[in-house]
Amino acid sequence: MQCRIVCKVAAWAGAICVGTTLGALAQPCGTPAETGGTQLYPLPHEAAWGFVGRDGEWRLAPVWRQARPFSEGVAAVETAAGWGLIDRTGSYLVAPGAEDADSVVISGERFALSPFKPMSEGCSAATPADGTPHYITADGDTWTPPAFEGRKVRDIGSYSDGLAWVRLAEDRVGWIDTDGQMAIAPDFIDGGDFVDGHAPAAVNTENRGYIDRSGELAFPRKFILQEAARATEGRAPVRIGGDAGYMDDTDWFIREVSMPGGETRALDAVTPFSDGRAAVRPAGMSSGPVWIDTEGGVAVYPEAGARFTICSDTRLPAYQNGLLPLVVGAGTNICGNTPDISYEGSGDPRSGPSRMLWHLPWERDKLVWLDREGATQIDSAACRRAPGVAALPTETEEGGLASGAYRMALAGMVQGNVGPYRADAPCNRSEFKMDGNQATNARGPWTLSLTGTAKWQGETVDLSLSLGLPEEIGPGTHEIGPTDKDKLPSAYLWMSVSDAGPNAPRPATYTSKGGGSLTLARRDQDAITGKAEITFVSRDDPSDEVTLAADFDEIPYSAGPEVTLVETTGAVTALDESMPDDPLINFFTPAKAVESEDKLVLSLGKFGPKLELDFPAGHSGTFTAGADAPVSITFAGMPVRAKGRLERSEDGGLGGDLTAELGAHDQVEGAGSVTLRFAGIPVESGE
Repeated sequence: MQCRIVCKVAAWAGAICVGTTLGALAQPCGTPAETGGTQLYPLPHEAAWGFVGRDGEWRLAPVWRQARPFSEGVAAVETAAGWGLIDRTGSYLVAPGAEDADSVVISGERFALSPFKPMSEGCSAATPADGTPHYITADGDTWTPPAFEGRKVRDIGSYSDGLAWVRLAEDRVGWIDTDGQMAIAPDFIDGGDFVDGHAPAAVNTENRGYIDRSGELAFPRKFILQEAARATEGRAPVRIGGDAGYMDDTDWFIREVSMPGGETRALDAVTPFSDGRAAVRPAGMSSGPVWIDTEGGVAVYPEAGARFTICSDTRLPAYQNGLLPLVVGAGTNICGNTPDISYEGSGDPRSGPSRMLWHLPWERDKLVWLDREGATQIDSAACRRAPGVAALPTETEEGGLASGAYRMALAGMVQGNVGPYRADAPCNRSEFKMDGNQATNARGPWTLSLTGTAKWQGETVDLSLSLGLPEEIGPGTHEIGPTDKDKLPSAYLWMSVSDAGPNAPRPATYTSKGGGSLTLARRDQDAITGKAEITFVSRDDPSDEVTLAADFDEIPYSAGPEVTLVETTGAVTALDESMPDDPLINFFTPAKAVESEDKLVLSLGKFGPKLELDFPAGHSGTFTAGADAPVSITFAGMPVRAKGRLERSEDGGLGGDLTAELGAHDQVEGAGSVTLRFAGIPVESGE
């Protein structure tokens, strides 16, 4: 009898499991399961693992303690209860609860290996620590091959070429067929997966070779190999004597690796091919491994030019579903000290220092997935939307820019079409924001920032456009000037090479010295709409130019605390008129509010002669401030009198107005008054 546990779970919810008992199954393994659908890749986030698509966006929320890649639409995941199997929707085919006998211990914390090998030819080989090895089908059904009856089975392999290896208690290995019968007698001490009719096999610890489906030696002439692994894509990774490399079914095929500079090197370590790439360790290299193509040329060299630091360069991970997982240094590209990592169990070939470690235990690390050319496709440190949050549109049904979207096109030393992107996309710095403490939302100045990627000297670069807008600018067409002209719009263009090491060449910084135009269709308190055409010139080389065209529609901006000078009288007016280069409003900006259990302190200005008001906690409405009032106010530390209004917005910010009567002071020669209006001042906690 076979027991089937059916669990259904939404991508963001817990599992609901229903157990049923099914009749015996015949030949459930040997035919690949349906492999269509979006490819998903494990990715960590704050000590939990989920799955993203090739675009790096979450498809299954990070809720698992461990996760393994999908194979034939099924992946192994671990919860506090143990390991289970899920499909691409996150529904459990097998409820969490199983655990493998082998584990990895990282800094004293034990992580059990998955007891489920990757789904292959419709079945996953299951080796639970407290049960008999068996197979799980893509439907979650359990099948125990008839050949296991009366035998003590220690471990089993995945089906490949219609056969699966079986390790018996006496450490002998044979192969079963899809009927579950022993097809090749257990006459070997080790063995692996069949591919194209050949499988690695060992007659003792030093003598290995490749057998055919009848169990007879296929190549080389004798069992003379010291190492032999799965022969994929017509290449068998082997070691014989002091030589490592790849054989075809007759002789050596790759014995050296061709490095990018033209030199060739012998090989210290080799691994099976996957997706046309294989991890190898060239002899005499201090850097980490490289990945070669099927002809022996280096196709992917992650550490070239100090682009990446592989956090454990002894590991030789393989491509999974077209991408290569690597744990590399984050930030400064330095991983930090390697923690204590050890292994417990019988030496499962899925563990050990040469295999992919599906954990990120270094001080500064991240997981990246590289494509077949070595470009970063997915980066665990990159910004992405929260799980379950749909992407907002970048274009209207008519093909125009949607609200909050922008696009750019660049030509010259830097080229590319950027977007359309959304300004409110995850971690996008693109926003219409005030510039500096002297700004006011009503008058400016402002900065419009847009980001994206382009190409420079064949490299992908992250770019940032910063467009400075002067005070009082409104709708219409405006000349773009150089960055030293305060009264004209101007711009900077910054770029950095993605995944660049410290010694990598870097693009120049460009300024709008070449001129251009800015057309604004809208510029108000909430957003900005328009287009720009700018000629940028390198600060290092006047002949190095980049032309940029940008369109933007209703880009929102982050409104800062707003303080507006409404009216002055007497000596305060005279003071204002005497400071043409240092406007009086600068006395009263920026604004800040701090509230504790006892009081609310509103500061209009930061340095020098600022206004500071002390309110009772929770105060709102009209007020009169003075020596005998519940609200007190000072100007440059001296008590003054004032009256006004204090309002609280729905988001907790403060707004209102006040008129302060200022007497003779070292800052003000004679009496006068100042009337201010303020809005959007966030309240900080003073606890």
